[in-house]
Amino acid sequence: MLRVMIIGCGAIAPAHVEGYLKFPGMCRITALANRSISRADELNSRYGLGAKTVSDYRDALGNVDIVSICTPPREHASIALDAIDAGCHALIEKPMATSLDECDAIIASSKKENRVVSVVAQSRFISGIRNAISVARSGRFGRVLYARANSVWYRGGSYYDLSWRGRWEVEGGGCTLNHSIHHIDLLLWLKGLPKSVISVLANLSHDNSEEEDFSSSILTYCDGSVAEITSSLVSHGEPQCLSFQMERGGIAIPFAAHASATRDNGFPYPDETRRREIEAAFAELPTLTHENHDGQIANFLAAINGDEGLIADASDGRNCIELITGIYKSGVGHSSVTLPIDCGDEFYGNRWRASAPHFNEKKNDVAHFDDMTITDFKGKF
Repeated sequence: MLRVMIIGCGAIAPAHVEGYLKFPGMCRITALANRSISRADELNSRYGLGAKTVSDYRDALGNVDIVSICTPPREHASIALDAIDAGCHALIEKPMATSLDECDAIIASSKKENRVVSVVAQSRFISGIRNAISVARSGRFGRVLYARANSVWYRGGSYYDLSWRGRWEVEGGGCTLNHSIHHIDLLLWLKGLPKSVISVLANLSHDNSEEEDFSSSILTYCDGSVAEITSSLVSHGEPQCLSFQMERGGIAIPFAAHASATRDNGFPYPDETRRREIEAAFAELPTLTHENHDGQIANFLAAINGDEGLIADASDGRNCIELITGIYKSGVGHSSVTLPIDCGDEFYGNRWRASAPHFNEKKNDVAHFDDMTITDFKGKF
């Protein structure tokens, strides 16, 4: 029976708790850690866990096999390294870390200690998303020429009142790092890393944040294809979309299939036969037994037991940070950036954040919100 500690008992922690509770034959939550121990006590009581609660996670590391890291991003790397050193496997909430050097330290430590590290990418565990990407990846409808990710969300001004948000050196970044990472991960899952990126950063509406609440990037790949990523926290209705335009058809998430034939004059008309072929290819793929965090935790536990390979591993988490770092380097420097980021580059570590441009200065701080409601991914995209 694998013993689990949840580290950080804020808004995302219940998704982890509920995920592990789905597999009582494989694991048990035995510890909860939070600086304000009352938050850990409340979570313990809400789910009737009977777990030990601590204010310092290090006090319980020797008595658990797994840690789920649900803290602010700047703490992810140090906690993961402590946990791996103590012999624990780690499930790390996105982002994996705030810098490439931290990602590389985690990967090196996990290999040395032979520990399993997975980075949360719950969108990979949604049947419709996984199957749409599988169809695009198959090559059945040609090469992906152009991909577009609209990772657009809405957050009111008070979102950044939380003390750790809106600070480059604590949160690590704005919507690009902490919201678009879901779509970025899916794009990378299909296309891999681009050869270059050029980006624009802006803060359009959040005056209590140093960081961006909008970014737009163009990615260029070695095969000549391109991709576009738009990240926003000012988009009412949060109309998410990820689309892949292939040589012989297009797929969108939420799932939709499109295909065009060409008239003699070059103008299009609907190719219904091809569209139905795409829909049939999508429909023939299986659905997942467990989705979202539940699905990822199922895969994580199976990987620890040696029954499955990880679907979202540490290298996937690092790839997200590679591209996001490129976006920030481009946006800050107003120039095109070539990937990968070299280990001698200022942006390889966190040093650049100390002098990152501040769109605004933090004025309001609260320790926590009483309302713990967050966006539910189910049905969102």
